[in-house]
Amino acid sequence: MRNVVIMPLHSEEELVIATDNHGSIGEKAQDAIHISNEAVGYAACRVAMMELLGVGGKPLTIVMQNFTGDAAWEDYKSGVQQVLAELQMDSIAITGSTESNFPGVQSGLGLTIIGTRAIQASHPSLNMASYAIIGTPLVGNEVKEQEDKIAPLSLFKKFCEMKEVISILPVGSKGIQAAWQAWTNQVNKLNANYIDLSKSAGPATCFLIAFKEENSAFIQQQAGKYFHKLIPLFEEI
Repeated sequence: MRNVVIMPLHSEEELVIATDNHGSIGEKAQDAIHISNEAVGYAACRVAMMELLGVGGKPLTIVMQNFTGDAAWEDYKSGVQQVLAELQMDSIAITGSTESNFPGVQSGLGLTIIGTRAIQASHPSLNMASYAIIGTPLVGNEVKEQEDKIAPLSLFKKFCEMKEVISILPVGSKGIQAAWQAWTNQVNKLNANYIDLSKSAGPATCFLIAFKEENSAFIQQQAGKYFHKLIPLFEEI
């Protein structure tokens, strides 16, 4: 469900590793989606960072695997630095490697964030929770054309830190419905006005949150225009 691995580190902390990749997206003639390398670096870092923060991780370093060529490195790095600036994490180290022996005809970037978190005593229960999607699922050129519908990173970080939020999950390429079912271990379908629940969310343009219904008004106020309530449709037996 998540592109994140959590492993024991020592008696008080766990190692958290989150990753994302982008292929055939960039500035090369044969790329399927044409967008700046800087935007690709931003998107890859955004997704991995949301995965890491969503499980309570604290990022320590970012590793880039650049298959596009030497010229793309600084643009990718600039995109990553934009994410760090938005989250006020400018001091995090960036390292990695570039495939420069054999240039490819399409762009490619893999990005991994390594961090830690305090050992979790228990996992939050999603029983009897209410749910919402924050942001809108967008993919491909929609990400460029409908930026105003993308959930801001700052809002995601804010929700990660709010006691009113039980749990949080970035949505990936399988869409909201599939992410919610895997997250909650439920087979029920969802209903949400004006949101395509099966559509890919590309670079995590939206995220799921679980909360107690008594906090619904407060959650909606904090999310503003990005808030979309999700209603599980329980099938009759």
